[in-house]
Amino acid sequence: MLKQGEVLTLSDNKKYTVISTIEMDNNNYYYLIDNDDYSNMMFCTFEEDNMEEITDHDLIEKLLIRFKNNLDSEMY
Repeated sequence: MLKQGEVLTLSDNKKYTVISTIEMDNNNYYYLIDNDDYSNMMFCTFEEDNMEEITDHDLIEKLLIRFKNNLDSEMY
């Protein structure tokens, strides 16, 4: 499992930082932000060194709520 703050270089040769991680429905999800362009973010899963970007809009909505709650709880 990746850890918050970990920096990854993805196939686009850009570096991304793991902002937050959550477990939902027996899957680990990651919120990543491009180190050079903070407007470039993604949600993904990793399995056996294979990254899969989440593109399903319904799942992204659920993840946004969970990541927000997760990050809010870390602040307090």
